[in-house]
Amino acid sequence: MKKFFKRKKWYQKKLFNRKKILKCIHKFSDDFISSFTQIVNSFSGKLRRQGTIAKMRKGDIILARPRTFVLPLVPLIYRLLLRSQYVHSLLYLGRDNVIHTTARYGVKIDKVPRKIYSKSRYTIYRVKDFDPDLQGEQVVKEALKYKNTKLDHAGLITNIPARIIGLKKPLMSFGKNRLWCSKLIYQVYKANQIELVPFKDSGNITSEDLSKSKVLKTI
Repeated sequence: MKKFFKRKKWYQKKLFNRKKILKCIHKFSDDFISSFTQIVNSFSGKLRRQGTIAKMRKGDIILARPRTFVLPLVPLIYRLLLRSQYVHSLLYLGRDNVIHTTARYGVKIDKVPRKIYSKSRYTIYRVKDFDPDLQGEQVVKEALKYKNTKLDHAGLITNIPARIIGLKKPLMSFGKNRLWCSKLIYQVYKANQIELVPFKDSGNITSEDLSKSKVLKTI
């Protein structure tokens, strides 16, 4: 009888150890699969990003449409009240760099967005019959003149009610040389004799206006 109970305890202990080992194997397997998937996705994302950047040329315009729930207050109001799909614009400078406006630093140079390959978040536009080698260089030189220019907070905010009531300019603006993202891109191209939108509509231009420009095409 004692032998029977000893064997039973030994068997239960062995069974417990076996379950413990299997549990560890399963956990290791799940962790390995999860890590491997992340590595593959990360590598795939990098390749897709590089592939997208390889197609881009100096002077290309990137329009961003982030998900609504991650938008800061002002872009969120643009989307909700003006029904703007696109709420930010960036100009490609070449070599993985873009110039755009930020609330804190004004006109700033940054790297191309990490998920530029995502068609649900970004659309890339190019001027029709545009020579990236010649005109692209001129556009980039002009854009760099605006580096560190301050953002026109008042113009950006009061542009919303102005557009709602049909005005062609923001209700208020701080500083003659201040601007916002789409205005920056408009002025850069205008200096190179290219009107992205009719002049009468340029005073309160938005990223959404750029997306509807007749002189631009998607790439």
